[in-house]
Order: sequence, then C-alpha cells, then structure tokens
Amino acid sequence: MNVEKLVQYIQYGGFVSAQVINVTLLYLLYFRANSSFGRYRVLMMVFSIFAMVYSLIEILTLPVMFCKGRSLFLGSDGPFTLYRQIGVPLIGNWENVKNTAEKVYYFEGQRIILTIAPCFVVFVAWTCNVYFLMGYDEEKENIYHDVLFRSYNVDSHKVSFISMLYKSPATETSPEHWNFDQLVPFFGCCFIMDSCFFAIIYYGSKAFLQMKSCGTEMSKKTKELNRQLFLTLGIQTLLPLITMYVPVGCFIILPIFGVELGVEANKTGAFLGIYPALDPLIAILLIKDFRNYVFCQKRTLAKVSTTSGIASKITSTFQAS
Repeated sequence: MNVEKLVQYIQYGGFVSAQVINVTLLYLLYFRANSSFGRYRVLMMVFSIFAMVYSLIEILTLPVMFCKGRSLFLGSDGPFTLYRQIGVPLIGNWENVKNTAEKVYYFEGQRIILTIAPCFVVFVAWTCNVYFLMGYDEEKENIYHDVLFRSYNVDSHKVSFISMLYKSPATETSPEHWNFDQLVPFFGCCFIMDSCFFAIIYYGSKAFLQMKSCGTEMSKKTKELNRQLFLTLGIQTLLPLITMYVPVGCFIILPIFGVELGVEANKTGAFLGIYPALDPLIAILLIKDFRNYVFCQKRTLAKVSTTSGIASKITSTFQAS
C-alpha cells in the first residue's frame, strides 16, 4: 500500500471517529455532566462542535501535499477537486485552527459570542491569506504538472490547489529567481500559527495559577474535578503541538531552506486527520465520571441541574472571579 492511500484511509477513519467520539462527548456534557462543571461545560461543547466541522472540511478536501524545489503544494483530492470555485476555498479553510478564550465568565448568554469571536477572526485571516496570496497561476501549474500527473494522474491545470513558490526554477526564458511576494503569505501563516500557540500557552498558564490560588477554597470533590479538567486541558494543549503545529510548520518552513520533502510531505495530512478524533477522546478518558459511564464501570453521574443560578454559585477554577 502506497503512502497516499494509507493517508487517505487514515483521513476517512479520522472523520468517522471524530463524529462518533464528539457526539459521545456532547451527550456526556449535556446529559451527564455534573453541575460542578459550571460554565466550562459550554466551552467543551463549543470545542466539540468545532472539531466536527473541522473533520467535515477535512473529508471534503482530502488534502494532498508535496514539496518541490523551494516551494510547497497543497491540493484537494476530494469531491470538489475539479471545481476550483469550491475546492480552493475549502483548502484555504482546512488548516484553520481553534483558538481559546480568556474568561469562562463570557459563556453566559449572548456573551459567548465574545468568546468564540477570536476563532472567527483567525478563520477569516487565514482564509484571506491563503486564498488571495497563495492562489494558483500558470507558472505554478506548469511546475507541478509532472508530479501531479505521475503521482496522482491529475492535470495541474484543472485540479484545485494553493501553493507558495518561494523560488522559481530556471526556464528557457528566465533564470532562477526568488519570489519575495511569496514571503508575505509565509509570514502571515507563521504569525497566525504562533499567535494561536502562544495564546494556548498563556491562558493555560493562567488557568494553572488560578487553580493553585483557589485550591484551598474548594471542596475535595470540586478540587478533584478541577484537577481532571486541568489535566485534560494540558494534554489537549500538547496534542495540536504534535499533530498540527510541528507537521504544518515543517511543511511551510523547510522548503524555503531548500529541504525538499517531496511526496513525503503528504504524511502531514495523516496527523491532521486524526486530531479531531483524539481531542474529545482525551476528555472522555481523563474525566473520571465520563470514563466510568462510557465503560459502564459506575453509573453515578448526575444530570446537570436546571435550577437557575446553581452552577454560578459553585466554586470552580474555570469560572471568573
């Protein structure tokens, strides 16, 4: 089995797993989460919905990646491959990452919009960056024609793709030369990825410090729940580092230094394909009540109280002071 087929199977498996696991987590959060979760429950539900959308875009795109010379190629092998008006925007949206918010206080009512607003800002910024600055042109179509036809039996003049051509190879009419305009989308992608990563580190650190400062005021049960939630957040912070930032970072940065990954760059799609399934699985396995319910070890989870104001009265690390 070649690498491309294996990656595609992983992508399909990741999609199915992501839908099943995220639906399971949404059920647990809505019907089985203890009231001590407070408003943090809303955050986890939003993340699960985003993961399902991400996984759907993944399967509609079925990204194909490779590096040739000092350039990178990101194309689509999905159902909209030959429909560039749809396929190219899908590719642009595929690598969008999730963001985090500062205060669970904003999860009340319409204030949740303030929490998810940064996600949409990142979404728009990334999409505009890749769609308008990394689009296809005749030069790129000619450069990638042989690789696409040989490896995937597709015509580069018809398939949906985006690309960063850092340095154009020599031709009969022009010498080899750098394309400095392609550094704009390069730095744009790096800035967005770095901003998201440092936001995760910053707010994760704040959550840890707040947990330590509030530890003496919590009951034993609430303290244990917050320990489980923070451990979940910690591992979920490391997960995109391994499955997103490092693979995508290497895919974007290495070609500019002349490191030609070739079709091996396509393995990046496998890491990105399993991310939406692993993220909710971490929460299910690390939160004791969820784990016990899923594995039928102990059915003692209480439904979330519908009495107004109960959740806001319970001390929690993840609630605003």
